[in-house]
This record gives sequence, structure tokens and C-alpha cells, in this order.
Amino acid sequence: MRRIIIILIIITIFNINISADEHDAVDYYALGKNAETEGDFFKAVEMYKSALIMNEKYFDAVCGLAHAYYGLDEFDESLKYALEAEKLDSGNTDLMNLKGRIFLNLGEFETARGIFSSVLQIEENNINAEFGLAELDIASGRISTAENRFRQVLLVSPESRKALLALVMINDNNGNMQAAEEYLKQALQYYSDNAFVRYTAAEHFFKSGNTEEALYHLKTALFLQPDFLDASILSAEINMEKSNYNESVLEIEKVIGNYENEPLLWYILGRSYENLKNTDKAVMSYARNIVIRPDDDLTRIALENEIIENTELDNPLRERYSDYHIDLGRKYEARNMLEKALNEYRRSLVINPYSIDARLLYADIFKRKGYIERYLLILSALVEEGFGNLNILDEIEIQKSMQDSTVSEKWNINQFSIEKEKNHISIFFSDYGMSHNEGEAIISKYVEYLLLGYENIYVDSNQINDNFAECFRISRENESDYFIIFKCTENERAVSLTAEIYLASTGSKLKTVRIVRTGNQMIPEAGRAVVNEVHSMLPVYGRIINRKFDQIIVNLGKKDGLAEGSELLIIKKGELRKSQDSFNLEYDKSAVIGKYNVDQADELVSEGGITLSIFFDMINPGDFAFMPPETDDAEITTEEETEQMFYIGNLFNSVANIP
Repeated sequence: MRRIIIILIIITIFNINISADEHDAVDYYALGKNAETEGDFFKAVEMYKSALIMNEKYFDAVCGLAHAYYGLDEFDESLKYALEAEKLDSGNTDLMNLKGRIFLNLGEFETARGIFSSVLQIEENNINAEFGLAELDIASGRISTAENRFRQVLLVSPESRKALLALVMINDNNGNMQAAEEYLKQALQYYSDNAFVRYTAAEHFFKSGNTEEALYHLKTALFLQPDFLDASILSAEINMEKSNYNESVLEIEKVIGNYENEPLLWYILGRSYENLKNTDKAVMSYARNIVIRPDDDLTRIALENEIIENTELDNPLRERYSDYHIDLGRKYEARNMLEKALNEYRRSLVINPYSIDARLLYADIFKRKGYIERYLLILSALVEEGFGNLNILDEIEIQKSMQDSTVSEKWNINQFSIEKEKNHISIFFSDYGMSHNEGEAIISKYVEYLLLGYENIYVDSNQINDNFAECFRISRENESDYFIIFKCTENERAVSLTAEIYLASTGSKLKTVRIVRTGNQMIPEAGRAVVNEVHSMLPVYGRIINRKFDQIIVNLGKKDGLAEGSELLIIKKGELRKSQDSFNLEYDKSAVIGKYNVDQADELVSEGGITLSIFFDMINPGDFAFMPPETDDAEITTEEETEQMFYIGNLFNSVANIP
């Protein structure tokens, strides 16, 4: 009897376990749908696949998989299951809309447009199809058409949250703040307890300059949804805007434990600590960002700037982060991209001036480019500092024996200590659409560093200011020759850097240079490209340093574009002046007192003969030597992408992500 009872208990337990694990396809689908609704797309995929194991022709589960993979941004996989579902029910409009969205995200706009249009032929007032077409209009730059579509949706569904919020975003981006606020009031009337609506309200009021109202809505959004990452980020950024950096730190520390792989959080934390003068924590935060996202150029520049400005020269951090540029420089050098390699070695030396490797690599590029005097100068400095070995000493001896007598040797001067004629530039920056808060301050320091790499440019400390009248006034007070207002726009995929260049004396606009770069190194590449364009426009002029009979030496050389046979005008001292409408220099014909023909050029100085332009010989040290540039008054716009591209892209992403 006892054995029978035990057997019955075992059977009972076995049956209970079986029934506990038994789910049919409908049960698994319901579990998947619930997970999808809660945003747990991984679990949704698992449950939908479990349903399909039991019934491979289950349309709802196949369609659910397509939706779940779409939620994971796995658009190819989503399309695969959408096409499978289509075999089971080709006329399902929900499925058709999903296909349209997949093709939209894959960049196949015309295919997507055709699908959404087909849905509207089946269901005239299908709101999701209208949303799809509106987003396509935004992606194509037809913003007003998109706005009209969202308005049409409101006629059919006056409480449509997505339509209301999309109209808020479109009007905000167009600067129609009052119209945006009217749509926002309607959204808040219907959905005051929706966290995303509150977040959109905060963005609107932040753009309107009402930070207190923005913070109020963010506080409400985070009360409704404590894990709302974008709301936490915006709250921190607003506090940064108000210089409440301690509050910004607190906001980030509330969420960073749950989002420790979100690079923007570490950037904001680093920037906040930098403003709080806490270098150690700033560097640590920036470094964590770079570990997560090594291609974040702006954060790397921010980290390097902090190390350069606020650490001792023997700090180990300097060696660690300068090595990055040594490695990058070697890669460029291996591809014979010498100018880029030179830029990287220079950056490495700015970060870590004690790096012997960087100095030798830097020197070798000058040798390969034919600037032997600079090469020998760097090697000789190493010897003087006690780092000269037998190889370096032998190399110095060999190079000196191979060189003909230089201009510097003939005239017994040190060309590297001679003052060059400078183009005095004041630079200003504006935040024209940065995904990194305060990013314009970081890029401005980097552009200043790049400009100072040219011997003939002097830069006033930059300022974050895009008010033309104020920039004009400051540049005149600085007695600058030119001033430049830089505008920078960036997102994860691209950066646009625009330089508007003005004459400081009159405020006349001379040129606009616009550079767009994508991919790795996009910010350094854009910065160097803009600075190179600016430098190429500046006038080339120097002064006579000394004269011996009919031979003179001038403080212009190979780096200034001079070579044997170059011919320059000699202008009487004090008679050369900046043009009022171009980068050229002006002079009266009577001020031309001769011509200078270059016989030999070192890197920074040259010598040659003179011919007189007037009967009397009036040529003296201090007179100008001037190379008239080729005139080109065309507006320079490099690569036709403009800020409009970023405006459209950012607006599209904002509207597409409305839940």
C-alpha cells in the first residue's frame, strides 16, 4: 500500500510539472506581445519563436518577430520575417506599414513611399501610413508637406499624440515657437501623464530659453518614468547651461549605474567635472567614454585639452594619450600621407613634450619633406638635452656634410628665431547644433591650436560668441586684421564646420568656407581642412632683413611657397595695407621701389637679387617683399552638404522616434 501511495505522488508531481510547462502557440504569442509592449524585445523574440515551434504558420507570431527585430534595429532580420508573414496575409495593412518603415530605415525611400501609398488606397485614413509618408517628406527635405500631412491626421484623429508632438518639433525647428506651443498645449491637455510628452515640452521650453519651465516638465517626466534616459540627459544639459555643474553631476550619477555603456553620459560627466576644476574625475570620465566609443573625436579632444592645460609635464597620462597620435601618425606615414602624419606627431608632442619617439618621428617627416634645417634643429636639441646617441650624432654629421651652404649660414642668422609677419586673427564660435553640449568650446580650442601651427598667423584667445556686432567690436579692439565666426554642427555620423571670414577694419565679409566630413577622425579632418583653406587665402608678404650690395635676405622661405626663380614686389616700408574688400594687400604704384628675384630659399628665409623700379635706389631693410596672389573672388563652399542636411537628419530622427 505504501508503495502505491509513493507511485501516485510521483505521478501527480510529474503531471503538475507537465501542465506547468505546457503552453500552446497562443500562450507564447501573448507572452511575446506583452514583452514587446514593455520594450523587452529580446524576450519577445524568444516567445514568438517558441510559438512558431508549435505552429510555423502562425501569422501573428511571424508578424510579431518582424516587429520585435524592428524594435532591436535589426532591419534586415525584420524584413525577412515581414516577407514570411506577407506569404500568410499579403493584405494586412499593419504588416504593410511595418514593411514601409523597414525600407524607410534602410534608406530605400521610394520603395517605402510606394508601400505607404498602397496602404492608403486600401484604407483612406490609415494614420500610420500618413505618418510614414510624413517622415519620408522630412527625410526628403519637404518639411512643409510633412507638416500638412500631420495636420490632416489631426482632422481625422484630433488627439493623435504623434501628430501633435511632430508638429511641435517641426515648428520648434523652424523657429515658430508660438505655433509649437499651441500644439504642445493640446498634447499636454490630452496626455499630461505621458513622460515623452513632458520631455517634448521640456525640449520646447529649453529652446525657447525658459529653462525653469523645462526643468519642471523634466522633473514630471522622470517622476512618471524614472528610467527615462533622454530626460535625465536633457536635465543635466540644462543644468550645464545654467552653470549648475554640481547639479549636472548629480543628474548623471542617478542613472549612470543603469546605463554605464552610454558614452554621452560619461561625456557630460567629464565636461561637468572639468568645469568644476576636478581634472582627475574629468579625465577619468572622458576616458571611459573613449573606451566605450573610440571614434568619439570630440571627447578625445576634450580629454587631451584637459591634460595639456591642467596636468604636470611628467604626468603619466601625457605619455598614454600622446601614444595614440604616434600610432595614428605611423599609419599615415606608412601610406605616404606625410602631412597628416606630421599633424599627428605635432599633436603628440603638444600632449607630451618629453616624448623622444614623437620628436624623432616628427623630425623625420621634415627630412622627408626636404626641410633639412628643421630636421637638424630637432636632432641638435635632443643632443643638447642629453638624449643624443651615436646614431643621432652620426646623422647630424652626415646631413651637414651633404648640405650646400644655406642662406642662414651665409648671412649668419638663425632663421627659426626671426620674427615673421603675422596675419592677426580673432576667432569666435557658436553652437549651431551640437550633439555634445558645450562642444563648441572644445572645438574652438582645437581650431585655435591648428591655426597657431602656421608661423604667419597670430590668434587672439577665442570666444563663444556669434553676435556679429559684438565680434566686430572685439576684433577692432584687438587691432586684428581679420575675424572669423565658426559655426559647427555635428551628429554621430557627420560634422559640418563653417568659417565666415570678415575684415576687421570694416566688418566686410570676405569668404565663407564650409567643410563636411564623415567617418573616423571627422572632427580633426574638418578642422584641418577649414584651417588649411583659411591659411591658403591669407596674403604672403615679408620684410627685408638685411642687404649686401644688390643681394637681400627676406623672412620668407619654402614654407611660404618661395622657390628659386620666384619674383616678388618690393614695397616701401609703411606703404602696404590690407584691402577693404579682399584678402589682398594694397599699395600705390609709387610705393613699388623694386623687384626681388629669389636665388635660394631655406625653410623660413630666402636670398636673391634686386632690380630697381625707379631711378633712385631706395631699397632698405624693413621694406616689404610681397607676392601678389592669384585673385579668386568665388565663394568657397567645399562639399555641398550644408547645415540643412543636419537639420533634416536631426528632425527626421526626432519625429521617427516619437513613441
